[in-house]
Amino acid sequence: MTFIAKCGIEELRVFNIALRNIFRHKARSIVSLSMIAFGCVALMFIGGFFENNLYQMREGYINAHIGHLQVFQKGFNKNSAISPYKYLIKDPQVIADAIAKFPEIKSIGFRLQFAGLISTGQSSAPCWVQGVDPRFDRTFKMKDYKDLKDFINHKDVYGIGEVTTGDGLSVDDAFTTIVGIGLADALNVAPGTYVTVMNTTIQGGNNAMDLKVQGILQTASKDFDDIFLRIPLATAQKMLNTHAVQNIVIKLNRTEDTVMVKEKLERLFAKEHFDLEIRTWDDISDFYVKTVKLFDTFHWVMRIVISIAVILGIFNTMNMAVMERFSEIGTIMAMGVKREGILKLFLYEGLLLGLIGGILGVLFGCVFLYFIGGIGIVMPPPPGTTSSWLSQPSIVGDVVVFAFILSIVIGGMSSLVPALKASRLTIVEALRYR
Repeated sequence: MTFIAKCGIEELRVFNIALRNIFRHKARSIVSLSMIAFGCVALMFIGGFFENNLYQMREGYINAHIGHLQVFQKGFNKNSAISPYKYLIKDPQVIADAIAKFPEIKSIGFRLQFAGLISTGQSSAPCWVQGVDPRFDRTFKMKDYKDLKDFINHKDVYGIGEVTTGDGLSVDDAFTTIVGIGLADALNVAPGTYVTVMNTTIQGGNNAMDLKVQGILQTASKDFDDIFLRIPLATAQKMLNTHAVQNIVIKLNRTEDTVMVKEKLERLFAKEHFDLEIRTWDDISDFYVKTVKLFDTFHWVMRIVISIAVILGIFNTMNMAVMERFSEIGTIMAMGVKREGILKLFLYEGLLLGLIGGILGVLFGCVFLYFIGGIGIVMPPPPGTTSSWLSQPSIVGDVVVFAFILSIVIGGMSSLVPALKASRLTIVEALRYR
């Protein structure tokens, strides 16, 4: 016990000297701490920026297009390209009533889409017609919100997209449509214009219907806006001559519950003998999954680059500190301090610099992200989209922990080589430098 106590006192003494050395050389310590803190803030900002961007992309796709879960007749996803109408859900309301009991489910909607031809009398274009329930797939008008930040803060307004001009689909008027902005520009149609939509029924006959353009729709996807138009579900069923739907779209209160609800539904379908299959939003959104992988790679590359830059900067500072203190090292070695003690002294200095720099970096980073997240950064439209968006970098817990731990590790790694160099000096070599 006496030996252990002596070792503990010795370690504490070396630690105390290292701490005093940091504050003794203030200018050098400020430079080192600034580099560590800056690296910590940079890592937190990049992590928060990527996290928020992916969150907004995920929620935008879920709410505007695909929902959290989609239910299909078994075999639809494998064979729909060949037989699009063979695998329709015949009794969607029975299924909706069965799954509505789960508290995690926010809303349930039906969809039915088909290829068609839209004509104004002067020009025509191929299109995809999507029948939706106006009460489930809502539209919004950006003019109803003060700015982009006000819209982002009202999460419930996320619907099937923004109506740039005119109004959304009417629950009371079945003979209306909203047209994607790209398709509307190609056909030169505006709200109030009448168009004719032609299609083939599921029995193979021809059908056509005159519809009034209620509004012009813009979503996050340019490809969607260039070819789609939306009509009330009942109208789509009349045009196809069916009461069935293609899929049931489920939106949840929390995206995090997706897998759990899917498992519950699979058990329910097996129990009720429903011949159905379920796909989650990440099964359907291949673009989002690949974007996450791309962003993750970017994030790790930037982490490595920032870490190397900080390590080199602190290494240079610590190396200069060793050279400046050769005579001091020689003196304490002459007083009986062993090489191991010299090594510990400089390692402790590096670790303390990392610890203090990490604490400062986390504090400054949280304050910085709080203000930047509150203000927001207006971003240009990503490739393949048409809408600007507001990035609000957030404080991400695991990124904060990673940045703090990395700061300590960087401090220790940066001081390792200079510490080894100092511990290998002989008393004569050290005392020669003045």
